[in-house]
Amino acid sequence: MSARGTHPLLAIPWRKAKAARELAALCYRDLRVNGLGQIFPIAPHTLNLLVNDICNSKCQMCLIWEQKRDKEFTTDELANILRDPLFKRLQYIGVSGGEPTLRKDLPEIYRVLVSKHPRIKQTGIITNAIRADDVISLSEASALVCRNAGVPFNIMVSLDGIGELHDHIRGRPGNFKSALEVLKHFRDKTDIPLSIGCTITKDNVWGIDEVLEFCRRERIYGRFRVAEFIDRLYNTGQRQVIRNFSESEAYQLALFFRKLELTYETSPLVRRTYRNISQMIMEGAPRSIKCPWQAQAATLDCRGQLMYCAPKSPILGNALTTSASKLYRDNIDKRKQILKHDCDSCIHDYHAEETTKEWWLEHQTRRWCTRLTLERALIAAGKVHVAPPVGQTPTPRSVLIVGWYGSETAGDKAILGGVIGQVRERAPTCRITLASLHPFLSRWTVRELSHLDVEVIDFYSAAFWEQTGSADEVIMGGGPLMHINELGLILWGFLRAKGAGHRTRLAGCGIGPLDRGAQYERAVAEILRLTDVIEMRDSASVKWAQRLTGRNDITNTGDPSELFVRQWRKEHPSAERQPFLNLYLREWTAEYQGALSQQQFEQTKANAERELGSWVRKLATELKLRPRLLAMHHFCVGNDDRDFNRRFARTHLADLDPLVEMVPFSPQQLLASMQQGTLSLCMRFHSVVFASTLEVPFFAIDYTQGGKITHYLSDRGMQRRMVEWKELAAGNWQHLMDTTVSHS
Repeated sequence: MSARGTHPLLAIPWRKAKAARELAALCYRDLRVNGLGQIFPIAPHTLNLLVNDICNSKCQMCLIWEQKRDKEFTTDELANILRDPLFKRLQYIGVSGGEPTLRKDLPEIYRVLVSKHPRIKQTGIITNAIRADDVISLSEASALVCRNAGVPFNIMVSLDGIGELHDHIRGRPGNFKSALEVLKHFRDKTDIPLSIGCTITKDNVWGIDEVLEFCRRERIYGRFRVAEFIDRLYNTGQRQVIRNFSESEAYQLALFFRKLELTYETSPLVRRTYRNISQMIMEGAPRSIKCPWQAQAATLDCRGQLMYCAPKSPILGNALTTSASKLYRDNIDKRKQILKHDCDSCIHDYHAEETTKEWWLEHQTRRWCTRLTLERALIAAGKVHVAPPVGQTPTPRSVLIVGWYGSETAGDKAILGGVIGQVRERAPTCRITLASLHPFLSRWTVRELSHLDVEVIDFYSAAFWEQTGSADEVIMGGGPLMHINELGLILWGFLRAKGAGHRTRLAGCGIGPLDRGAQYERAVAEILRLTDVIEMRDSASVKWAQRLTGRNDITNTGDPSELFVRQWRKEHPSAERQPFLNLYLREWTAEYQGALSQQQFEQTKANAERELGSWVRKLATELKLRPRLLAMHHFCVGNDDRDFNRRFARTHLADLDPLVEMVPFSPQQLLASMQQGTLSLCMRFHSVVFASTLEVPFFAIDYTQGGKITHYLSDRGMQRRMVEWKELAAGNWQHLMDTTVSHS
């Protein structure tokens, strides 16, 4: 049954009882909270308690520090307010300010909170940790009050950068040092749950990865948010630093929040928030998640003034003089106006339960994930008879490009540029569609390549299913046919195309590695069987394909990225050399472990990195070059090279003043860096392809142990420019120093 125009509850077969029950519960909650809750207000379960309106920090995204101390409720006044029926269902009270530790009666405030009836389930504090001694003593005293009452207490310390960057954002020299003191005290000397809160502005966009790295290294949980215009922070004039991101900064944030979602955060609630932030920043999408302050939360400031949410709610009145219940209930039209005019654009990190709409969208994706598996594709392939290869066809009107897009490296981007160039040469007006695992990243790629007319669709969608059966030609746009489950997507694409009588092509692909199960080799054999035109990128892959198919029409056309590089070089024939030793490195990951035990793998990796550091140091010293570490990949799926580069530079090159480039470089910018540098040390496969095609001085490290880099350089008679990873680990790189001067 089609879901179009149908209520989600009716679109799911009732035999799927679990899914139906989940959806029924969501529908009920949506109706009660987000529907009727806007007509008949619900008593809030969360209270944002602002205990003061002054601060000893001078944050660029908040101007509370400009305020002078005036009215602050007493503990008795706070107790009276909390007796109001509005607060009868409170479960969590978060304490912030201002800076809450500027109140010496802070433990007494918590005594009021934990003595409230019915009792709350949790509370906590957010602090800037500027006055370390006061923060520690007042927080510990407050935690003791809560512990004695059986109420969990937690502390969050603000950390917006590492070292001087944090001090700059916070406007207080020495704040990073004091924050570190507070963090280590609570981590090492108490059992109080501890976290870091990082607020992102224009000035620390390029430093947030270091904060995440700090969290991982120091074993302290971190939360990340984008600075928002918030009325209670008096920051509406701070437009130079709040949500004023360039295109590259927005892309960096999208990459970062996807990294948090996919590799760091464990809470489904928070992961959805991070995904939503990424979509809002990168795609200009409206807020897709709900917020507790839309129906189930309230804000109370130190003057006793009640608000719905902190960012956009007007003051409803003063709970010291008027019933909080009356204020909350009688101003419901103001909350509706906030919902109508402000919520869609609000990026504040409020987390809420999944809605019916969210569940349904995720269900659709899960359905396609289940349908488009490698196992099902192999079953379907056994039932498909394939006619002889289709020869030259009329000029295609539509082409679908598939491959490992949505996690593409700079090399994959260049491959795509080369494949699109070939298609445009054959069919200038052809409609090109690109299937992607993470469409936001591929949309950025086609912008970098200046192919804005290329449509990007999600692999796991009805659009992909439709395109595989309707496109005149389906092209596997380069890259390796290897042992990953997503190989099923490529097989499905070719099955659907051949079933519709359309043309298929492998454009400069490699084969392998394929050592994780027979199903992968079988899948590659089926893809080759379904392919009309087979073009491989190296002679080893040609031999593989011939063995699997018995065909003699398979050609070695090289890597499609070479077409892109040659075209770029034609337009940029020369450049002035700069004193850089360019490093295009990557993490050596478990997929290349092979027969090594885990201990052997870790030891080989450590030895190779140490020797690589020695090699770089010697090259930089003898040639008087500054090491410059450039990332060929910026997405967490496939490992962000910048993470490795920072660690490698800090561990092995610190005294050489290495330049670690954090801004994502386009393929064109990476080519320019190679052309301008004195010498390149290449580890990413396509950095080798780029350097070889540009004919610039380079050395290569084959981390694949006789795989694609060895095959590529062997085809070109350049093996002497290469060292294998295990040889590097053994220190066998010295012989390359003899040819360094001639190659540079």
